[in-house]
Amino acid sequence: MLIGDHDVLLPTTMVGSWPRPLWMRGGVLRESVHDVDYLDMYQRTLYEDAVRLCVKDQDLAGLDIVTDGNQYFQGETPYDKVQMLLVPLRLAGFRAYGPPGDQPGTEHYFRPVVAEKIRWVRPVFGPVLAAMREATDKPIKININSGPATVAGWCEDQYYGDVTALRADVAAAFNNELRWLAEHGAGFIQLTEQALLASGGRDGWVVDMMNRASRGVEAHLTWHMCYGNARGTDSTYPAMNAGSLATLFASETAVDWTEIHMETARPRMAEVEALRGWTEREGSSLGIGVVEVLNPHVESPEEVADRIRVALKVVPAQRLVVSTDCGLYQLPRDLAFRKLRSLVAGTRIVRRELGRGADGRVT
Repeated sequence: MLIGDHDVLLPTTMVGSWPRPLWMRGGVLRESVHDVDYLDMYQRTLYEDAVRLCVKDQDLAGLDIVTDGNQYFQGETPYDKVQMLLVPLRLAGFRAYGPPGDQPGTEHYFRPVVAEKIRWVRPVFGPVLAAMREATDKPIKININSGPATVAGWCEDQYYGDVTALRADVAAAFNNELRWLAEHGAGFIQLTEQALLASGGRDGWVVDMMNRASRGVEAHLTWHMCYGNARGTDSTYPAMNAGSLATLFASETAVDWTEIHMETARPRMAEVEALRGWTEREGSSLGIGVVEVLNPHVESPEEVADRIRVALKVVPAQRLVVSTDCGLYQLPRDLAFRKLRSLVAGTRIVRRELGRGADGRVT
């Protein structure tokens, strides 16, 4: 896979979130389409410093593709799900706040209201990309929580009265955002979109929204799905599992995303076979989790290598991306860092077995 200017076998990355420094507290970006991006210049400086530290940890661990670690959301509080509000409240047409969530675990999160036509007005993640470009010259991945289907399903519609029209405008707004990010240096963009998996693969409209969102975007696009990483939320596996996506992946239905990334370490790689249909699609990439994010056990490099070897039974090494199961923000920072070090060390073992250098390049 081309990473920067180099062909890298088994490129390494992490899904998204990373533990914030102890001095980084509270919100960072304004949940507004009109106000300046940051709460104040002091919070902007704290955030940009946190991004530098996050990138440095990934660099020291040896990752090939780095993220901002979602340093803008309050992962240290019970209100970590406020990340669900960042995108809609930075689009025109939404306002805060409507009724509380109507699903278990969301009762104390108030949904944004759709009061007008939904439009993209300015970059939602512009400040994030700017902070990353100041922090590193390595390939950058921007992780967006949550995806268009989740946003469309989470909001309180008081304007459209037509779910199809609502979904179309949300997808168009995401498309504008992804295009802007790609045009301004984000070579890798990831959406966390759980709606299809949560429906047991039945909601085909989710695929349509994701395809609309990706239209014309010149970047490596990753669709991430996992089994629950929110504070206080139990894993939905095995009741919810990748087997529900097998029919879609084996069909001729277009899924216009470069990579599907699944949480595979927690299910002990049992999901890999169900993803075979995806890996058989021409040009597809598969992202796998090789370290768990809610288990304090630090995987050994050999454990990681074994998990990669399982995946290589269904996908060519040239199309495999090695990652974490999900975000690491709920772990102590030193523990999360040790997991990343094992992720990279295990990947290097397999790279050597495949005749490449430890860095994944041709020797």
